Amino acid sequence: MDKVFDAITVSGEEGVFQTELCKLFSLDSRDGSRLVGNLEKQSLITREKALYRGRWTYKLVVKKTISIDAEDQKPIDVSMVEGAPCLCCSYQHLCSNEDESNQYSPAKCQIIEEWIVTSFDKFILTQEEQPSEQNLP
Repeated sequence: MDKVFDAITVSGEEGVFQTELCKLFSLDSRDGSRLVGNLEKQSLITREKALYRGRWTYKLVVKKTISIDAEDQKPIDVSMVEGAPCLCCSYQHLCSNEDESNQYSPAKCQIIEEWIVTSFDKFILTQEEQPSEQNLP
């Protein structure tokens, strides 16, 4: 599948016709269609119906990716979720915020509430300590 995706990528914005791709990799139309369908499900490509050499086929184009400059990237801070009770909760499989009548929901959870309050208190304490540390010689 990687080789097929690479071939579509090389075609750039022009794309490649599915029939040509099948010929290139010696695939029958069913296998080619399944392969391309999987790439489409993964949101890697788009398929546009097109008439090619008198027959209907698909034009395959790689979806554009958004490039982010290294300067614009922010570091990931996992400390915000460290100790989150949901990760080891006995009721995780029952918990849902989609059903308001469900007794196990993040909106009604005392454990989450306690964790948030405790985490916020720790955050406030660290914020209060930082300015005094900066003033030391």
